[in-house]
Amino acid sequence: MEKLDKFYKKINGNYFGLISVFIAAISITVAQLLYMAVDPTFSITTNFISDLGTGPNGSDIVFSIAMILTGVLIMPFYVYIGWYLQKRENQNSLRIGMIAGLIGSIGMMLVGVFPLNPNNIFSYNMHIIAAGILFYGVLSMLLIYGISEYRNPEISNLLSILAFITAGLYGAFMTSVIIQYLISIPFQAYTYIIEWIGLYAMGIWIIAHVYYTLKRK
Repeated sequence: MEKLDKFYKKINGNYFGLISVFIAAISITVAQLLYMAVDPTFSITTNFISDLGTGPNGSDIVFSIAMILTGVLIMPFYVYIGWYLQKRENQNSLRIGMIAGLIGSIGMMLVGVFPLNPNNIFSYNMHIIAAGILFYGVLSMLLIYGISEYRNPEISNLLSILAFITAGLYGAFMTSVIIQYLISIPFQAYTYIIEWIGLYAMGIWIIAHVYYTLKRK
């Protein structure tokens, strides 16, 4: 923890969160616009976010680079939040939360490295594994951080509520995908929508924590 203390005293961990949200938001928007310029049928009710990684018109390149960069930059922010919480309530579970966040970040980078390309079985399977690592890693981190925030009377309950909502969306999405895959039915519109809402919820979670920790510093 001493190394983290020194690091975050030199560089505010919130910067990594803000930069990550900015890169992800801009890049996904640009990738969507590039995709829809060729294929206007792209929609949050019919496409996974990862479909951008195999899209036309350069949307695949924009998406892949964004996922790799965001995965790298979000790491120190996830650790920063765990470090911030541990300074107020020393819990071993928070260390696990930090590790889960790092694992989720690695999953995000791998999502960018391996596109969801059905014509490349290796890349397709690796993408599925990477997505699982991303979602379950971040989900675990959110639950651990959310519980810690809920138990601390000095921290706004809004932060824990946002954590639980986002974790619930991630869990619902993964459960929906697994069930529909196992019973061999086409993915339903609500599955795509849940993933997109989960993405926006994660952005809100990050911004809310940036605002709170800067305000309470």
